[in-house]
Amino acid sequence: MAFKVDNNGNITLVQGDSGSLIINGINVDKNYTIYLAIQDKNRNPVGEELYVNTNKQSSVVFELTGDYTDLLKVPKNQTSEIYYYGIKQCSDDGLENTYLIGSDEIGFLNTITVFPKKVEGNKWLM
Repeated sequence: MAFKVDNNGNITLVQGDSGSLIINGINVDKNYTIYLAIQDKNRNPVGEELYVNTNKQSSVVFELTGDYTDLLKVPKNQTSEIYYYGIKQCSDDGLENTYLIGSDEIGFLNTITVFPKKVEGNKWLM
C-alpha cells in the first residue's frame, strides 16, 4: 500500500510513490466535478489542482502519480514534511462545497505527511 489514510483523512506517503485516494459518499443527484488541491505549510499551492467528474457515482478515485507526489519535497535536514489538502465538490449550476473530511469542524486541516524517498526506481527507463 503506497498511501496510508487514517480515520481523520490524514495521509502518510513516501515522496515519489504513486497511489489512489478514494472519496466516498458523494451525492448522486447530479454530475459533480470533485477537485483535490495540496498546499505547503505556507499555504502555497503544490502542483496543479486535480479533478475528476462523478458521472452521478457516489465515489471517485484520484490517482496520484509518482511524478505528482515527487513535488512534495522533504528538506534534507528533516525526517518528514507536512502538507495540507482539501477536496471541493462543484456543479454546473454554481454550487461549491468544501468537504469536511474526518471532522465536522470548519478549519480542520487534513494533512499529508511525506517521508523522503529511499530509492529512485525506474526513472532511468524513461
